[in-house]
Amino acid sequence: MTKDTIDQYVKQTREALILSIGVAILLMTAKFCTGLVTHSMAIMASALDSTLDLMMSALNFFAFKVASKPPDAEHAYGHGKVESLAGLFQSLFIGISGSYVIVEAVRRLFAGSFVAEIPLGIGVILFAAIVTALLSWRLKHLSRHNKSLILGTEKVHYSMDFVSYLGVILALVLVGRTGKVFWDLIVSILVAAYIFKAAIGIFRRAVAELLDRGLSNTDLNNLRMIILRHHPAIVGAHSLRSRKVGNQVFLDFHIEIRGEDDFKKAHDMTESLIAKIREQHVNADVTVHFDPEGE
Repeated sequence: MTKDTIDQYVKQTREALILSIGVAILLMTAKFCTGLVTHSMAIMASALDSTLDLMMSALNFFAFKVASKPPDAEHAYGHGKVESLAGLFQSLFIGISGSYVIVEAVRRLFAGSFVAEIPLGIGVILFAAIVTALLSWRLKHLSRHNKSLILGTEKVHYSMDFVSYLGVILALVLVGRTGKVFWDLIVSILVAAYIFKAAIGIFRRAVAELLDRGLSNTDLNNLRMIILRHHPAIVGAHSLRSRKVGNQVFLDFHIEIRGEDDFKKAHDMTESLIAKIREQHVNADVTVHFDPEGE
């Protein structure tokens, strides 16, 4: 990964996180104010989710700032696991928000509730849906390009918001047509269930990275084929290991070389193999040991 590529990745990710924070502040303020006016539990649940979006985006920003620091004497493999820790805490925050929504919705089912100014509520949520869709599209593009866990989790919780907005709009329409607040409370519970689903996905991915989970068997098999097909002199590959940290993949393995006694040629062959691997895994940190055939 060249310095220019790293600088571009850092710049794009920082700008995306700042944009996420700005959007979260805007939507949180708009939805809380609308929730107070309309008394809609579904809108208040969505406002709470935007508050958590703000917290998570801010946490991601500071986590990325630490994670993007270059390796040092005490952290030879860099600081990428800060991203994984951020993802772990995010999943806990999301889970807590889902619990609050369910408890409050159940309380209102028994205690009674009402919804007012329904057109205003629909208009604000529709505006939030459009803004969120544009932000999610941008985050999806950057997370795929940079293979960043932080931008991936940003995209997940904003995409989750977009789906919940459709449910909130439907609930408000049904309340307006039937006069029954029951729909508002049911949708808020469904939003909470969706929140839990997202939390589980983020939690699993973060834990996998913290436990140094490697590439899938399919990816490892593809990598082995790249190695064996790279040069006729490479007749074997073994001790292949991998692990993922943040947006980086760490790989190390041994190759067996036939009929090559020139150290310089063997070294050049290894360097060209590393370049080939990085065509598939852009952020890979690759360590290759070359051995004579049979050793």
